[in-house]
Amino acid sequence: MCGTKYTFFNIRGWLNFQPTTAVCMLLAVCTFARSIIDSGEGFGTYYYDIEQVNSCGTTFQHQNNGGLRCNPTALLSIDEIHTNSVVAMNNTQLGMDPSLYGGKRFVVFVNGQQSDLQLFIGDGCQRCSLGSFFSDIWNAEGAPGLDFSYSVLEELSGGIACSIGHVAISWEILDEKLYDFDGSSSGFVSMTDSMASNTAAVDPFVKCPAQSETPATMSISTSGT
Repeated sequence: MCGTKYTFFNIRGWLNFQPTTAVCMLLAVCTFARSIIDSGEGFGTYYYDIEQVNSCGTTFQHQNNGGLRCNPTALLSIDEIHTNSVVAMNNTQLGMDPSLYGGKRFVVFVNGQQSDLQLFIGDGCQRCSLGSFFSDIWNAEGAPGLDFSYSVLEELSGGIACSIGHVAISWEILDEKLYDFDGSSSGFVSMTDSMASNTAAVDPFVKCPAQSETPATMSISTSGT
């Protein structure tokens, strides 16, 4: 078992330090350290879904077929990459440096609880780039936040995405690439083969198996829900 109290007086104390405890400390540092390239608070909404195409009295067919903002050369659509894990972020911010954000792991929190959904940045959200960046009041015309698939927001909201339309969230974008937007060779890069296979063929979004923390659109696919 990892110890919780460590006292170092001198080099002899370090040499006498138990190897098992040292390994535990190293693992703890590696587990909790993350390179965050962006974070914030705002509102989560939905604008597409590859599984539940007709939901909440509307259809997501147009959004599913639009070219993703992070892949402007090949214009891959959400239908083509076939996953509900795509997240649309502030369109203006994304446009300033698409390579910094595109395909990077997105971690979302609801009421301070981290979701175990494995998500990545792939598109731009017009609504998210309008209004006050620091506003904590929902405004459909402009409010900080992100755009998700309907299935993701349905899970984040506890099954009431249709009735409430948006969820208060906080988030982190990590410097960890989950999806490589590279034309015809685009694909998942940080998932195991089985996870990527499940995403394409079975489950339209996947969850991180090792995590247990209870933690509208332009034609070129700039979401603005």
